[in-house]
Amino acid sequence: MTIKKEIRSKYLNLRNSFSDEYIDNVSKIIAKSIFQLKVYKNCENIFIYLSKSKELNTKYIIEQAQKDNKNIYCPVLSNKKGIMSFKKYNEKLLIKNKYDILEPINEIEKLSDEKTIIIVPAIVYNRNKYRIGYGGGYYDRFLNDNKYLSSIGICFDNFIIDFKEESYDKNVDFVITEKNTY
Repeated sequence: MTIKKEIRSKYLNLRNSFSDEYIDNVSKIIAKSIFQLKVYKNCENIFIYLSKSKELNTKYIIEQAQKDNKNIYCPVLSNKKGIMSFKKYNEKLLIKNKYDILEPINEIEKLSDEKTIIIVPAIVYNRNKYRIGYGGGYYDRFLNDNKYLSSIGICFDNFIIDFKEESYDKNVDFVITEKNTY
């Protein structure tokens, strides 16, 4: 087993032990920190994943973004390995993909621009703002192809750990935890 797989397994198990109440509380704190960021205040569009099970809950970010009249787009995985696009979010037009993740079935697709921020999921981050995700490479490829995007990773504070990133990894601009902004 590779180091990344070991880290992924260890921290997924730890995350799965967290109560829903704890995850919800941490999610609210992180969302409030995001709303204070200049890049959030100045953006028009948000690319954001729809959280599932024991992930940090993105619904608080989505709800506030709707109140702030931001355009919300969620990832849709392509049939091509490792490729994703973003389509307009509508809670009534969602379907589960092959990974059991909700995706919009809306036809309105959004290309990223300088008024767009992206919320990047991860299992863990390091202090250099690199991530270990679920292993598909979707976000690394997307961030590499859209370098001008303001990217924000969200993570539990005790999931900021030391690990060596690899050449194909792409770091984010900010990592927000319940205790710190990196």
